[in-house]
Amino acid sequence: MKDKLIDKNEIRKLSPIFQGRFGNFLLKVLFKITGINKVNGVYDASKHVTGLDFVNDMLDRLGINRVVENYEVFDPFVGKPFITVSNHPYGHIDGIISISVVGGKRRDFKMMVNWVLNQIDTMSEHFIGVNPYAKGNKMADMKSSVGGVKQCLEHLKAGHPLGLFPAGGVSSNHLTKTEDREWQPSVLRLIKKAKVPVIPMYISGNNSWLYRTLGFIDWRIRTVRLFHEVTNKKGKTIYIRLGKPISVEEQAKFTSIEEYGEFLKQRTYAMKGKK
Repeated sequence: MKDKLIDKNEIRKLSPIFQGRFGNFLLKVLFKITGINKVNGVYDASKHVTGLDFVNDMLDRLGINRVVENYEVFDPFVGKPFITVSNHPYGHIDGIISISVVGGKRRDFKMMVNWVLNQIDTMSEHFIGVNPYAKGNKMADMKSSVGGVKQCLEHLKAGHPLGLFPAGGVSSNHLTKTEDREWQPSVLRLIKKAKVPVIPMYISGNNSWLYRTLGFIDWRIRTVRLFHEVTNKKGKTIYIRLGKPISVEEQAKFTSIEEYGEFLKQRTYAMKGKK
C-alpha cells in the first residue's frame, strides 16, 4: 500500500515549480486549499484493509449512511454477467458506494474508473482504469481507452459484473436541477457490444452548493473543490435505488445510440422521485 494516497514527491515530478524551498511552500498551500490533506487522512485511516473491507470501513468512518432499495434485483444473476449504469452526482463517493453495494452481492464486481479513483491502490481489485472519453489527440489516452475497454469486455465475458458511469463526469448544475450531462456514446457503444442485461442504479444527492456554484464560473475551478467534497458528507443518508433489469432483447430495439443513451438515462432517473 502507499504511504500517502497523493504523495508530494509525485506532484513534484509534474513541474519544476514544485522544486526547492519555494516549491515546498507551494505544495503545502496546494495540499491545503484543494483538500488533498483531508483525502490523505481518509485513506490513512482505512488503509489497513483492502478491497470491499476498505470500502466499507472508509464509508463508515466518513459517517455516510447507505440505504439500498430493491437489493434483491441481483439475486437472479449469481455467477452471471451484467452491467450497472448510474448517475454520477459526486465524482468519487458514488463510485465507492457502488462498489460497496454491488460488491456486497458480487465480490467479483469491477467499475470502470478514471485516474482519480484509480489512485486508490487499496481498491484496485475492483477497478478497471480507463479513459473512455479520449478524443484521440494523445496516443497514451488512446492506448488507455482501447486497453480498458478490452478489459471490460473480457471481464463480462468471463461472467463477472461491471459498473459504469456513462456521463463520464460529475453531474452539472443546471438552472433548475443538478443532473448528468448527455451520456457518452463511447460508453454506450461498450454497453451495446457487451450484450448483457443492464441494471439501472440511481444514487441520491449531490455535492455542496459551493461546488455546484463554482461550476457556473469554470469547470476547472470547480474541480479544485472536488477533494473537499469527500469529507463533507458526514451524517448524510444516501439512497441507492436499483431498477428492473433491462434485457438484451429490449436493448436491441434501439438502433440510434443517442436514443439508446436517453432511454438508459431516463430509466435511471425515473427512480429519483421515489421516497
